[in-house]
Amino acid sequence: MTFESWLSLSVKSQGKLFLHPLSPTELGGTVLFTKSRVAIIFNPTGGSAKSGKIDTLVRALAAHSIEAIRLTTTAEPGSARMLAQKAAEDGQVDLVIACGGDGTVCQVAEGILAAYEVAGHAKAVADTGARQGGATTLLQAEKLPMAVFPAGTGNLFARAFYAVPDPQKFVQMLVRGQAQPVDMVQLTCVDESGQEHRQLYIVATGFGKLSDAISFASPGMKRWLGKFAYAMRMVAASFNPEPVTYTIKTAADDVTSVQASALFALNTIPPSMVALSRGCNASDGLIDVVLLKSSSFLSLGRMSMALASGRADLKDDYLRIRCRSVSIETDRAVTPNIDGDPGVKTRHIELTAIKGAASIIVS
Repeated sequence: MTFESWLSLSVKSQGKLFLHPLSPTELGGTVLFTKSRVAIIFNPTGGSAKSGKIDTLVRALAAHSIEAIRLTTTAEPGSARMLAQKAAEDGQVDLVIACGGDGTVCQVAEGILAAYEVAGHAKAVADTGARQGGATTLLQAEKLPMAVFPAGTGNLFARAFYAVPDPQKFVQMLVRGQAQPVDMVQLTCVDESGQEHRQLYIVATGFGKLSDAISFASPGMKRWLGKFAYAMRMVAASFNPEPVTYTIKTAADDVTSVQASALFALNTIPPSMVALSRGCNASDGLIDVVLLKSSSFLSLGRMSMALASGRADLKDDYLRIRCRSVSIETDRAVTPNIDGDPGVKTRHIELTAIKGAASIIVS
């Protein structure tokens, strides 16, 4: 397994959103991109803005008679999510472009999903009022599509769908493409004080010291070294991986107890990481839970070689469970790596796939 494969589990930060899982029916049908007005959500101090890629993207959109509205994030946690939710609620654009890493992608998808939850509630109230002779105007919940212009460190989601960071080619993809349903996963955990936390992710969550090496990498180190920052931390963690015992229970009441150096719960992965979970699909309504049971530097090295050769699934140290929902208990507190950002310490995690939670144009 190459450093690239290990590092690919890294993504940028995301905000938190408390939601109840919605069914595909509640999420509404897909709205086709009418190619007239889009919102671009990006970090004004990020590399894409400083390099002029955002300006180039706006010009490329204008060449296709598409008006672009720039929405810049702030230091406030979850600002990309809030911008996306407002854009969806205002109904003034027919596409939102998430410009950033996987954390930004997740936040934008969360914001749009939150707008649907609000709209769905308002519609239900309006329906009730209409039946009782009251309100007659219904707020229709439509699925606003989004697209992803990769500008982060890992860009796993974009790489999974071969998204191109070249502005002209990206706009060509938008003009020719059509949004497709993409799943998200809701993570619910209980912290050490007994408080429940919920948030969504779109790529992966991980547990264990190897996962911590990614989620706790400093922003300064990532800016300076890029993916090599993760390489250094992963190598250091591999010398003493400190395996955790995971007790896993699926909706079918199957219970598995495994000691592993790392556990990853995947929604999607790029082609370069396909060996980590063959057939992982972002639109199948399933979660791929992968455990690497290797417990020493040498055994992790052998597992890395097996992953690099595409034969990890033949190794005894590899275990995958594919399911719609799963409950995970640990023998000691762990910190979830949620799309690259650390969550709260916990010993109990519930994961539920939300099928078709987002509508995304991909190549």
